[in-house]
Amino acid sequence: MTASADDFYLKRGYGGHFGGRTLIQAHGKIGGHRSVFVTLTDGNKSQFVYVPIGGVVVNPFRGRAKAYAGDLCEFDPDVYGKNGGQTIKILKYFELAKDVAASTEQTIKLVRDGYHHIPFVGDNIMVAPATLTAKGTGITIVGVTASTDGGSNVWEVTLGAQVGATPKKGDIFVEAAKVGANTTAMVTNPNAYFDRDNDFFYEPNMSTNAEEGEGARYFYTPARANEDTVLNLAKCNKLPPAILALNKSKIPGWFNL
Repeated sequence: MTASADDFYLKRGYGGHFGGRTLIQAHGKIGGHRSVFVTLTDGNKSQFVYVPIGGVVVNPFRGRAKAYAGDLCEFDPDVYGKNGGQTIKILKYFELAKDVAASTEQTIKLVRDGYHHIPFVGDNIMVAPATLTAKGTGITIVGVTASTDGGSNVWEVTLGAQVGATPKKGDIFVEAAKVGANTTAMVTNPNAYFDRDNDFFYEPNMSTNAEEGEGARYFYTPARANEDTVLNLAKCNKLPPAILALNKSKIPGWFNL
């Protein structure tokens, strides 16, 4: 008995080969252009110093999206062998576009433009904690709709549980490490940068086991945080308060880890 193509490729999840060339087509919108890095002119300095080896991105976007130039990430070289290899976690954060009226709300509105991260169904988010390792409640996103509010573009995000707080317009949500109470943010040790915009095109493999799951795995070598990597805060999205507290720059409006 011959198995159907659907059974062979979809149900069993096998890879395959096409003898010709494949064109993958999609469309997107360019949100704009702005240089977030402050260019230092001393020729002896290097704005970007890269880690010697990159790692697998363990929290890729669940759909087509961008990691922007200047986005922070957490690079773990796994020197103690706990992760099965080098890993990178993207610091994903979202700006609230409208006050949350009551802690019982399960719908929030996030800023939608060409510079803010895109929320996806399945993401776990939380109100940004005041410190990097502070704990809160992670809530799963169960619905995302592109909408408008008062003439501004927003993401209308439906949550799988009550917000449990009343954050105000301009407050920040971050990706949570897990769903439920007593969780930290996904990134607790930001130590590197994306040096340029990076597009996430493909449906990702979200499995924590390298031998399991289906979909794309992304590998990247970030630029490590150093004294010559400086962000212009006027050109960046509003950073979470715990991240801003790490700023070592003595020049107002500049940010340096």
